Amino acid sequence: MAMEHRALPSLEEPYVLTPEQIEAYQRDGHILLRGVASREEVEAYEPVLSEIVFQRNTHTKPVSERDTYGKAFIQVGNLWEYSEQAARFTLAKRFARIAAELMGVRAVRIYHDQALYKEPGGGHTPWHQDQVYWPLATHNTITMWMPLVDIPEEVGSMTFASGTHKLGLINRVVISDESHKTLAQFIEAKGFPQVRYGAMKAGDATFHAGW
Repeated sequence: MAMEHRALPSLEEPYVLTPEQIEAYQRDGHILLRGVASREEVEAYEPVLSEIVFQRNTHTKPVSERDTYGKAFIQVGNLWEYSEQAARFTLAKRFARIAAELMGVRAVRIYHDQALYKEPGGGHTPWHQDQVYWPLATHNTITMWMPLVDIPEEVGSMTFASGTHKLGLINRVVISDESHKTLAQFIEAKGFPQVRYGAMKAGDATFHAGW
C-alpha cells in the first residue's frame, strides 16, 4: 500500500561526520557509515521504492537465461521522477550533505538514482567503475549505496579496491565478465588493498568515488 506523503520522514536532520571519516574517504575512495537512516525511516520508504521497482521491472526471462549483467539485479533508474514520495528519499538533504562533506565541496547535484534489487539465484555484480557510465569530466563524483534490508555476512556488501579512485579511468569496459576479469587482474597486479565491509543493517550506507 502506498503511504501518504505527510507520513514519510523528512530525512533533513544532518548526519555528523568526523574529520577522521572524511580523511579516510578521501584516502581510500570509500567508507561505511552506520545508521545514515534509521530503521523506522527505511521501513517508511522501502514500500514506496519497492512498488516502483516491481511495477517497472523489465526482465522477461528467468534469471538462468540472462547474461551476466542481467543476472546481477533488477534495475530501475530515476525513481524520483515517478513519485514525489520517492523523490523525498532520493533528494534527501541528509544524504546530499554527507556526499558534499566527504568530497570537500560546497554542494552536490544528483546525476541519477538507481534501485538495484538482487533476486534469488541471481548472479554477482562484476568489478567495475561507476563513472564509466557518466558523462562527467570531474573527479568529484560519489555514489551512496544503502541496503533497504539487513544484509548478513554471508550475503555481504560490495568489495572496494582502496586507492584506485586516484587513478581515474582504468578502462572503458562496462559491467560484464570482461570487466570482472580485467579489473581483478589489474587490482591484484598493482596490489591495491581490497575491503569488504560485510554485514550491514538497513539504513547503513557506503559511499564510494565514481572512479
